Amino acid sequence: MPKRRNIKRDIDYFLEFSLFLEENERSPITIKNYLCDLRYFVKWFEVETGQIMTPDLITPIDLRQYKRYMNDILSLKPQTINRRLSSLRSFLRWAVISHLLPDDIPPSVPKPIPEVKKGPQWLDKNEQHALIRMLQRGRNQRDLAIVTLLLNTGLRVSELCDLLWSDIVITDRKGSLVVRSGKDGKRREVPLNKDARNALNSVGYAENEGVKEIIFQGQRGKMTARGIESMLKKYVGHTKLSGVTPHKLRHTFCKNLIDVGVSLEKVAMLAGHNNLETTILYCTPSQLDLEKAVALIELDD
Repeated sequence: MPKRRNIKRDIDYFLEFSLFLEENERSPITIKNYLCDLRYFVKWFEVETGQIMTPDLITPIDLRQYKRYMNDILSLKPQTINRRLSSLRSFLRWAVISHLLPDDIPPSVPKPIPEVKKGPQWLDKNEQHALIRMLQRGRNQRDLAIVTLLLNTGLRVSELCDLLWSDIVITDRKGSLVVRSGKDGKRREVPLNKDARNALNSVGYAENEGVKEIIFQGQRGKMTARGIESMLKKYVGHTKLSGVTPHKLRHTFCKNLIDVGVSLEKVAMLAGHNNLETTILYCTPSQLDLEKAVALIELDD
């Protein structure tokens, strides 16, 4: 068993690594995942070696054994294993910058496990209509407006939660919203179609135009990503739409644009993608797309 844990040492490691990630403009969700991944490794390392983990004790053998442990013993998915290895790579990079390694050379992290990447998951038109129908029956204008905006703007849920009334401009025939700080701190402007404009008007745009206040409020103030996820679960329950998340609605926005022939460059700008490789994923055909494709060559009866 490892020696008695140095609580202050642990707090310093995790806190300083977290600050390093913040300085490199990692999102709060990414930071949370990195720290969680690091805790899994620390637990394994200390049980496996009988020593309290410090960066200078980590060797390439440890990292290879940890990869085998995740793959052979835990049977984790390649995506999870690769993410945890990536988190460790970032941690060791921070250890070098912080001069916590004797030679300022991090141990080599094993290569990721090759995996067949699946396309993003989205809702087809029937599923979109079913979801909107549930929200309309619920008669909560705020909830309906949130889902309508996600489907028609492709905002990340964190971007939606941060929206102020002053970020919105609506006229009789058009409108736009400004994402002040998207991924990597990037600012972008997103046009508002009729559905999005109607959604914002339904929750009080006219009365709050130009006001620097959060648009979507919960019982305890500003709505959070978790709050919106819970709201969606409340509506879909145990239906076939039970896997609906804010991010799936963002994927649906991108897929809808691709399906009506919008160019990849425009989709990338609207969604705030850093490169076209991310956007190209939305060209990946779904099973329904494939079924429609083969149906086109059916012989007439």
